[in-house]
Amino acid sequence: MGAEELGRVVEVASSLGMRRVKLTGGEPLLREDLEEVVREVAEHAEEVSLVTNGVGLEGRAGALAGAGLRRVNVSLDTLDPEKYARLTGVRALDKVVRGIEAALDAGLVPVKLNMLLLRGVNEEEVEGMVEFARERGAKLQLLELIRLPWDPPRIYEAFHLDLSGVEGWLRERGKEVGRRGEQNARRVYRVDGVEVEVVRPMHNSEFCLHCTRLRLTHDGYLKPCLMRRDNLVDLLTPLREGREEEVRRAFELAVERREPFFRGPS
Repeated sequence: MGAEELGRVVEVASSLGMRRVKLTGGEPLLREDLEEVVREVAEHAEEVSLVTNGVGLEGRAGALAGAGLRRVNVSLDTLDPEKYARLTGVRALDKVVRGIEAALDAGLVPVKLNMLLLRGVNEEEVEGMVEFARERGAKLQLLELIRLPWDPPRIYEAFHLDLSGVEGWLRERGKEVGRRGEQNARRVYRVDGVEVEVVRPMHNSEFCLHCTRLRLTHDGYLKPCLMRRDNLVDLLTPLREGREEEVRRAFELAVERREPFFRGPS
């Protein structure tokens, strides 16, 4: 989908009450026209944010901020260069750190660091990541590995970490300062002056219950649930055929198809 098309989609969505847009991937910075995408989308949204691996952020943070980007999430699972290379397949940790600092310098605040916790890999690095975030004035988000229905079970079985132990450490070092109702009942802690969010979708029925997000795939389908592939709604066809009422109806249909994927005990 082109930048202008994405802008038209967000224009329709905003007329239905959508206020915030998050550009994700894959890796959004692979798009050479990302600044134009941000500019088109920002015309119709109160806030545009970005999720990135940060490798290409250093040279583009200023232009993205100028186009209307307001904040950024950077995936950063480890501060160990060798471990980072094993996890990602590239030796680029130094570039990511420079990208984070460039985003802060460009006013893309808050910069939020997304740390996916993996058993036997990086669970001992939380304290170091808190300190890294504190030194730079960033926020930290600790993510639980989720079990996607189409992924091999062995991945989840090998690396899933129950975050209750991490939360116990956070309570010992700091205090719980609230829960983000709009953000799937995420617990928020303040540790050494750093705001730390804990995202535990696998064992949190409220995560799905409070979900207000719709995803738009790269090929123009609305996806009501991250965990499902069987309830997508075609948006691109009516958009390119100029049938705006059907574009609006596609959003309504996607919302109608929304239902909690994880259900707590009755």
